[in-house]
Amino acid sequence: MSSLQIPPSSPTVSVFIIDSTAWAYNLSCADLFRPPFKGLQTFDICSYSFPIQHDTGTQRRSLVFDLGIRKDWKNPALSMVSRLGDWGATITVKHHVAELIQQNGIDLDKVEAIIWSHLHWDHTGDPSTFPPSARLIVWPGIKDRYMPGWPTVEDASLNERDVANREIVGLSSEMFDENVGGFEALDYFGDGSFYILDAPGDTNALARTSTNPDTFIFLAADSVHLGGEFRPSETLPLPDPVGVPGIDPCLCPASALVKIHPLRSTTTPFLGLDPSFPEDLDEAERTIRLIQQFDADDRVFVVFAHDISIYDIVEFFPKDANDWKVKDWKTKGRWTFLPHLQKTFTKS
Repeated sequence: MSSLQIPPSSPTVSVFIIDSTAWAYNLSCADLFRPPFKGLQTFDICSYSFPIQHDTGTQRRSLVFDLGIRKDWKNPALSMVSRLGDWGATITVKHHVAELIQQNGIDLDKVEAIIWSHLHWDHTGDPSTFPPSARLIVWPGIKDRYMPGWPTVEDASLNERDVANREIVGLSSEMFDENVGGFEALDYFGDGSFYILDAPGDTNALARTSTNPDTFIFLAADSVHLGGEFRPSETLPLPDPVGVPGIDPCLCPASALVKIHPLRSTTTPFLGLDPSFPEDLDEAERTIRLIQQFDADDRVFVVFAHDISIYDIVEFFPKDANDWKVKDWKTKGRWTFLPHLQKTFTKS
């Protein structure tokens, strides 16, 4: 029996995973992870967006959690363009998320709100591609600090024209009046089907995808970037043997992987956060520990915004992701981050 505390409820939501067609290649690992690994100097990311639909039978309400990278990514706030130019990464985007939603028959006028997990350029997309009737929901403190955007706020990473003529809802700490698995939580629809979770620096979310049995999808945003940041853990140890796609032999003894683990451990993650990346390292690491509890629960499928390791496993919008457990996506994707360590492993 899992010790994870999630309030009981019957209503569910439909969760969709959009392949936003956005990719960033050759991102440096040095600013995100520690310790450094041979063969893991750079990594690639995709970018997901998550439509959420709540249907009571008499009313259907729709949200979109994160918008990925905007198609015209070179045209956000001036300060952001300058920073992107210094990265040296290659970025490709074919579509705005709004275009993909429309192409699959969903009326954008029915989207009541866009939820930004945080203000990073690869999550905010272009909200101006949605009708002004869609509210923009932002993490506590963002509205007061960065709105209405650049150029009025010189260091803002969004352009004020992208949020003009739109209601901006700044979440406040008082709104998070429930506790879900250790996170302060806001019950968005008021029926336990979809929670917005207060994670330092990010907004995470938990969606109930079925009842009898209960299943959930945990949207981890940028709380992690590679599976090795929260796997293995004390609650989800490295199995023996473990299937490692792309490494020969595929069924690899745990003892071989332990040799390349910085702590020679089967119960601590391969990667840690670089202290310079999060604003508050202690709180960011606490968030990862909480996510590990969800990850170890068979009822919960953890999906983070740039998880390339599940790209060939999940089914994308317009199909929904609610049958993830029946289709065994969690088991199939659990250790697929390990090929990122392939060069290290084969050289050890």
